[in-house]
Amino acid sequence: MKNSIIVIALTLLFCLPSVLHAQSKSVDQLYQQYKGEENFFHLDLAGNFLDFAKGWNLEIEEANLDAITESIERVKFFKLPVGGSRAKADFHKLSKGLNKERYELMMDATDKDSGLAIYSKGKEAVEGLVLMIRSDNDREFMVIELEGRFDQKTLATIGKGI
Repeated sequence: MKNSIIVIALTLLFCLPSVLHAQSKSVDQLYQQYKGEENFFHLDLAGNFLDFAKGWNLEIEEANLDAITESIERVKFFKLPVGGSRAKADFHKLSKGLNKERYELMMDATDKDSGLAIYSKGKEAVEGLVLMIRSDNDREFMVIELEGRFDQKTLATIGKGI
């Protein structure tokens, strides 16, 4: 009995961090929907991006992006291989899914031929960001998901620098 309690406790201990920083199920569902298609472009990066940027001598201090690169654990980027009304429907479904997962719409900016919606999860410390980008007269639809922990002050500083 005592051993089973220890095993359960250790299992919870190791699984809890992955639950706390889990990716959005809605983003993953959209990713899985298109991943087998020929024209599907995606990029999935994980690791400490500040070290990566320093290794390549990239200049990221201009918009105070160095503050956020330390917080990024993973970046998932993909471009939908479809456009028009089908992609709009997928974005609408993704938006509803993010709301169900308790993501909040931080910013929604649209122009006649492009748009950007930023969703965040978490209050004082943001646990994840999802950017939905529509451009080029509804021909290109992209999703960027940032996983990590970002504090509100850091995000505000970056917003002022951009």
